Amino acid sequence: MFGSRLIKNIREDKGYTYSPFASLETRREVGVLETRADVRNEVTGATLNEIDYELDRMVTTSPPADEITRAQRYLVGFKAILLQLQGRVASQLASLWVNGLPQEELGAESDKIQKVTVSDVDRAAAKYFPAFRQTIVAVGEEKVVRDQLAPFGLEMQTTP
Repeated sequence: MFGSRLIKNIREDKGYTYSPFASLETRREVGVLETRADVRNEVTGATLNEIDYELDRMVTTSPPADEITRAQRYLVGFKAILLQLQGRVASQLASLWVNGLPQEELGAESDKIQKVTVSDVDRAAAKYFPAFRQTIVAVGEEKVVRDQLAPFGLEMQTTP
């Protein structure tokens, strides 16, 4: 959501980029948490550091209840808006089918989101969000980006 931790930190506090974001895609066997920030080569390392900080903060610090409430309202409202489009309803139903879930899950998701507690968030963050579990893809001027990421001790591969 626009008031997310990434927006506040990387956009508003640091001014590294206009629109950093994170998204979570869940599937039957695996999920993907993607964070992204289109930044200048010169702040690649600093931005990665802040993304790692925010991921680790989710793991080590419980979010305040009002932050969870704002996120719940956003997710439920956004889903309601998306489901006004027939193509999105079809897409959601297809996704449920692929994942072996009943079509009733389409309506149940909002109820489940509204029941999420601080401890639910803490458990999920501890299991899935540690920064050390990430794969990093950096695009930019190779030497500058490589120099920016060197302090992180990452194994790097260059692709054409």
